Amino acid sequence: MPTVDVTTFTDPACPWAFSAEPIRWRLRWRFGDQLRWSLRMAGLSKDGASYERMGFTAERAASLLRGFDRLGQPLFTGGSRPVGGTWPACLAIVAVREHEGVDRAVRLLRELHRMALVEGRAVGGDDTVAEAVGRIGLDAAQVQDWTREDAVQDAFHRDLHDTRHPSPAALALDGKLAGSGEDWQPRDGEDAGPGRRYTCPSYVVARGDLRLEAPGFHTPLTIETLVANVAPELEQRPWADDPLEVLRWAGEPLSTQEVAGVLDLVDDRDEARRRLQAAGAVEDRVGTDAYWTAG
Repeated sequence: MPTVDVTTFTDPACPWAFSAEPIRWRLRWRFGDQLRWSLRMAGLSKDGASYERMGFTAERAASLLRGFDRLGQPLFTGGSRPVGGTWPACLAIVAVREHEGVDRAVRLLRELHRMALVEGRAVGGDDTVAEAVGRIGLDAAQVQDWTREDAVQDAFHRDLHDTRHPSPAALALDGKLAGSGEDWQPRDGEDAGPGRRYTCPSYVVARGDLRLEAPGFHTPLTIETLVANVAPELEQRPWADDPLEVLRWAGEPLSTQEVAGVLDLVDDRDEARRRLQAAGAVEDRVGTDAYWTAG
């Protein structure tokens, strides 16, 4: 069976990355184990000071989310949400990735996304990270110990470095990139890079020597097209008809938009909601929308 590597550059505080979660679920359903996932943590802010200097207040952070309603994920509705650094959360994700594997790291990222962008929590706070770690069944003290290991620190730095060294293909799409940020500094003897970084989420889809990229937020069809171009022979599972089958397969709550993607209803969240209700799925109303379980 051919295998395609899919690398995503992401961050637990980024609403664009959170809004792309339906793409991941859609690809997982469609291609299953033929895709091998990996994460690169962008580390958007070390301690939040850079946001403060830009005047990025807690009120502005909350109002910013209103512009993401159209993309379908549940979002925090309060008037303010904390603005802070994401490095502690990113480092915890890297520690889990290095010790427990990518799947467990993705689960931690997902919990942190929810806590930051649905619950309005301070994503970099020690209590937030510890609670998120507990939600995925790991010991917070153990993960904290992992974050102090030299190997984990080095892996985190490589993520920061790779995020800030886009490929020539990505640099050709400069409008999809961002400034590298003042928080990251190269180590002695390390190239400082072009002063640009991948935005979240950015995708690299590769098989052997063939590598295709989609920096920045894109539609599901764009990412599926990259996969088809690197490996057209991949088997494609038909889109689901039964929303309860989707929820049982996922094994965890999914948002309305995530279910819509797997039902191939990307542009019709209302229809996905109607089908979920008709099937008897259990709705957990949060933020601007809901998560669902099979019951």
